Amino acid sequence: MREDSLYCVEGSYYAAKIRAYLMCKGIPFRERLADRKAFAEQIIPRVGYAIVPVIVTADDATLQDTALMIDYYEQRNPTPEIVPRGARLWFVSYLLELLADEWIKLPALHYRWAYNHDFAVSMMGHNNDPSWPLAKQQEIGAKIAAKFSRWPHHLGVTESTRAAVEASYLELLNLLDRHFEAHPFILGDVPSFGDCALAGPLYAHLYHDPNSGKMMHAHAPHVHAWARRIRHVKPVAASHSYSKDEFPDSLTPVLIHLGRDYARVVAAAIPLIQQWLEQHDETDIPTYVGQHEFTVGHGKPYEARGVRSLASFEAWKVQRLMDLVSRQPQDVRRTIEALGVDLEIEPLLSLTFPQRLEYRNFKLVRA
Repeated sequence: MREDSLYCVEGSYYAAKIRAYLMCKGIPFRERLADRKAFAEQIIPRVGYAIVPVIVTADDATLQDTALMIDYYEQRNPTPEIVPRGARLWFVSYLLELLADEWIKLPALHYRWAYNHDFAVSMMGHNNDPSWPLAKQQEIGAKIAAKFSRWPHHLGVTESTRAAVEASYLELLNLLDRHFEAHPFILGDVPSFGDCALAGPLYAHLYHDPNSGKMMHAHAPHVHAWARRIRHVKPVAASHSYSKDEFPDSLTPVLIHLGRDYARVVAAAIPLIQQWLEQHDETDIPTYVGQHEFTVGHGKPYEARGVRSLASFEAWKVQRLMDLVSRQPQDVRRTIEALGVDLEIEPLLSLTFPQRLEYRNFKLVRA
């Protein structure tokens, strides 16, 4: 029987997310290195550009974005449930996905390129051409890295915000370390969707890269142990069965720490992206549609202001979460709204999207 093929590399942010998901669900798959040959023969002909992860299913379908990959598999493999059904736990799971996908990227990409640059260059060269001589791998890796190393700047990690991003990350590690000291996974004793999402930044970059991995081990040994655990996670034996729709108390400060900043950032960014969409009639949406000011460490001693790019794909991800919330029954929405107050993310929950975006044929377009 043929298995689905996951084209990826070990240090890929989103590959770590979907790999952990497939492992938690017990879905058979074969991991294939996304090297030069895979890009030329599979990824670019199917998707149209070079990107990982990409899944080619046993029946020859092509999947690219991890959120849509998970939708695909959830429809076909509803059990075991790794997203709890309770309103609070359900919402926290998807909130963690958004925060991991879009906000923890700041420290993850910053630490890769500020503290692990040479490792990343070597890794990218080796991944692309594993059989080539080391000197040639370094040359190719440097060319690939030239593109990726610009991402922190787009995310707003510059000289004005660098210290704040690092201080915020250390605070996050402290909070997560207390949580993982008491609980093996993010919602308690059973791995869940939230763990899969967090594997992106916390395993693929901040654990996997050597210098940030050493820092994680020294500063937050329980987070370091969790990262190793989620990389080798076993299939969930049974669906989540929480007697109460509650998550561990130790997770609340983690969510507040991340959500307080991010909710304010997207509350400022989304209206500007909506304004751009109103004023432009392009069908294919550019990756970035401008810039705006933002704050890291809102209300903290290390608070700093900077400038970040307005990312259209991030707007689609936020729209996607708000759509998921809007489709819930009224009592569930009320529960989520109350939780939003507790987690200080009300600005996120009040966003609207009159100008709609859609991810179609591996491109972001108007809905």
